[in-house]
Amino acid sequence: MDFDFCTLVKADHEDHERALSAMVDPATSPDELSDILDALQLALAIHGTAEAKVLDLLRSSVRHPRDLGMAIAEARLEHVAQRSGTHELTRIRPGTLGWYERALVFRVRMYEHARRTEETLRKLRDYVPLDVQRRLAGEYATERMRMLATTSPLLVADRRYGVMWS
Repeated sequence: MDFDFCTLVKADHEDHERALSAMVDPATSPDELSDILDALQLALAIHGTAEAKVLDLLRSSVRHPRDLGMAIAEARLEHVAQRSGTHELTRIRPGTLGWYERALVFRVRMYEHARRTEETLRKLRDYVPLDVQRRLAGEYATERMRMLATTSPLLVADRRYGVMWS
């Protein structure tokens, strides 16, 4: 299957929505809520960092209309707000009324971000040739994997103790 950058970003947003759905589901246990929040924080950090790198590359290599540039800047600010939103949830006991209220507000904000991103991606598809989108997809996937690899417990231990684990 052939992927472009827009397809990968949309898939990330769908993954985030699944996590958020579980976070506001009363059937999800408090322990599961904590685990899902941890996974979502990692996913958002990886997504935001990879997207920022690729969009910086895009802005420097492809001429685009001003409204697309503004939408890119808005997405970057929203990613910062998302990290704050998940951090706020870490300070509330999972499964409490306060947790669900904050999680629901956060879910709405994430939904709105995904909707705005869809509009931005449509513009991007209009202005960026498909071969460039595919190259950006490769950069995006590579950056996501690089970020994920830096969270490996073995890599962290190796850096800390100078030991190679196999």
